[in-house]
Amino acid sequence: MTMFTRPTNPAEAEVAQPAPVGGADAAPAKRPPSWSLTNWPVGWKVLAIVLVPLTLATVFGVLRINAAMANAAGLRLAATRADVVPVITKYMSALDVALLAGSTGRDVDGAKKNYEARKGELQSRLDDTDVNSDVRSGVTNLLDGGQMLVNKAADPALGLRERVTLYAPILLTAEDVINASVRVDDEKIRAQAQGLSRAVGARGQMTMQKILVTRGAELPEPQLRTSMTTLAGTEPSTLFGMSEVLGAGSPEAKTLQQQMVSRMAIMSDPASVLVDNADLLRSIQTTDDIADQVIKNATASVTKSVHAQAAERRSAAITDAVLVLAAIVIALAVVLLVARALVRPLRILRDGALKVAHTDLEEEIARVKAGGPEPIPTPLPVYTTEEIGQVAHAVDELHTQALLLAGDEARLRLLVNDMFETMSRRSRSLVDQQLALIDRLERNEDNPDRLDSLFRLDHLAARLRRNSANLLVLAGAQLARDQRDPVPLATVINAAVSEVEDYRRVEVAGLPECSLIGAAAGGAIHLFAELIDNALRYSPPTSPARISASRGGSDPHGGVVVRIADSGLGMNDTDRRMANMRLQAGGDVSPDNARHMGLFVVGRIAARHGIRVGLRGPAANESGSGTTAEIYLPPTVLAGSAVHHRLSAGQDRGVL
Repeated sequence: MTMFTRPTNPAEAEVAQPAPVGGADAAPAKRPPSWSLTNWPVGWKVLAIVLVPLTLATVFGVLRINAAMANAAGLRLAATRADVVPVITKYMSALDVALLAGSTGRDVDGAKKNYEARKGELQSRLDDTDVNSDVRSGVTNLLDGGQMLVNKAADPALGLRERVTLYAPILLTAEDVINASVRVDDEKIRAQAQGLSRAVGARGQMTMQKILVTRGAELPEPQLRTSMTTLAGTEPSTLFGMSEVLGAGSPEAKTLQQQMVSRMAIMSDPASVLVDNADLLRSIQTTDDIADQVIKNATASVTKSVHAQAAERRSAAITDAVLVLAAIVIALAVVLLVARALVRPLRILRDGALKVAHTDLEEEIARVKAGGPEPIPTPLPVYTTEEIGQVAHAVDELHTQALLLAGDEARLRLLVNDMFETMSRRSRSLVDQQLALIDRLERNEDNPDRLDSLFRLDHLAARLRRNSANLLVLAGAQLARDQRDPVPLATVINAAVSEVEDYRRVEVAGLPECSLIGAAAGGAIHLFAELIDNALRYSPPTSPARISASRGGSDPHGGVVVRIADSGLGMNDTDRRMANMRLQAGGDVSPDNARHMGLFVVGRIAARHGIRVGLRGPAANESGSGTTAEIYLPPTVLAGSAVHHRLSAGQDRGVL
């Protein structure tokens, strides 16, 4: 047995495919690959937009920080190297004293001890400081040359000119080492360092002039005057360097200038005696004192300035690092805020739209179809006025329009159902009148042939009444007034058989002693009639349709399984599976209802009373190739079952 309609040819079984939009030659839209940029999440796209400039800014910021840190580190190293300068000036001062003491024979031992102490201090500082190679070489020469000079200065045999000749290169080396120890970009600091080196040179020159004045008797007067004049000729550049430190108009600078002029005047006067000249010694001492003061002040100023600049650069580097990091953090924060402001409404829109599409709209349409009031859709919680907000408003509008369409469809369905119900009841009224007339004719007819025709006419009218009942089922109306008393299963089966045309071909086997509740009897009669009629129509004209029933399950008071088997060609697995799906759908309205009206009616009646209907092929122990419809009547529709008693008791308590 197949279910109510079968395709007469393969063409009818084919489902019409919709024509492609845009013509037959239109190529289908190609989906981009999963790794494509268009498939990236919006958050990733926003991040990609700012990633390149942010990366460049980070790189440049890191480079700037590195440069600033390197500059600060260089200045810290320069400050450490500049700390050698005070030790050098102290060493040169001790060397001057030792040279002068050795040349004059005054306190030689004390001067040598002081020199040794300053020498050890300079050597220790040199070993502990990462100085340049030229500074290290120059300091080493200072130490070696100074030691040699101190050793020779104590020898009375060393001539006056040799003393000056040995000391002059040491003095120049000291100036070069001081200048090389202060390597910074600041012009002012470099000028101070140069003034300091000039002051060291000036003090050395004053030492050499003191030696010449105090021991000048060893040389002839003309040679002594020439040596002192030559030595004094280098003073202008030295005094200029000190004047840069003191200030060109300062009293000390003017004093230096006046003392130099005074000494030059004495040296150029042939009548003046140079040896032990009190004016010369006084002028030399005055210049020496000013040079000492310049050395002290410049040494402190240079080292302090270098350290201050190193600290300033370090602070600037730290400030740059903080500013760059703050800028990066602020940029990231802005990016995150913008991304959140963009992504969060999109996520709300996506989640809300999916919820509307998959849950809300389906439930609301189901309520509308069930006859409930039209619900008012809840707007999506996106309140912006930009494009995302506009899309959210569009989704809300679609939601509203969908509910309006569902409401219109529900009202139209109710209207159509009312029309079907009205037509069905009018038709059924006419059929009932026709059946009443046929019954009177049957009672008054004695001719067997005419009586048989009247019986056949009676069954045709019953079929018409069943078709009218199908319209009631389609309209969702009740088939008949519920009976109060239970109806035996045999009576239900016989009533269903009486509503088919070829009732003589129906064979009913032994039925169990049970009854259906009155509320389900009318629907069960119609359900069985549809299945019996279908079994007869798809069986050979001479073959019977067999009906049997048995208790289902191990519970003797459980449900009942009714089997209606035909002798037809049967159904293939695909058709049988589709038919069972339509039966299990419970009579849901679909475009296939017109072609499968029997499935729709049976499924709706079964769903209304909790009856299960299924189709199967012949079992292994059954002959033939037909289809068997199995109808499971649950205990809820059987009178006298425990479940029915519980339900009845619950309803009675509810009424009470």
